[in-house]
Amino acid sequence: MNRSEILTEVRTLLAECGGIDPAQVDEQTAFIEDLALDSLVLVRMTVHAEERFGVRIPEEDAWELHTVGAVVGYVEECLTRRAGAGGE
Repeated sequence: MNRSEILTEVRTLLAECGGIDPAQVDEQTAFIEDLALDSLVLVRMTVHAEERFGVRIPEEDAWELHTVGAVVGYVEECLTRRAGAGGE
């Protein structure tokens, strides 16, 4: 899965979990400042992202991911590590 595909999936998650129009979202979009998402939506989105991408996002890492691009990069890194370990 490449960065563009991950971004598309994150946009879909934002629509499903937060009712956000995917067209309003790019990698620089901040969850709290730009989208005014609350912590419940962010937790729900994290759980759905873990399921959708098959990655683990520890709570301490999740709270440091403030933008869409940060989530995309984190997932991309996890998938790359897994592929390097022979998992994908």
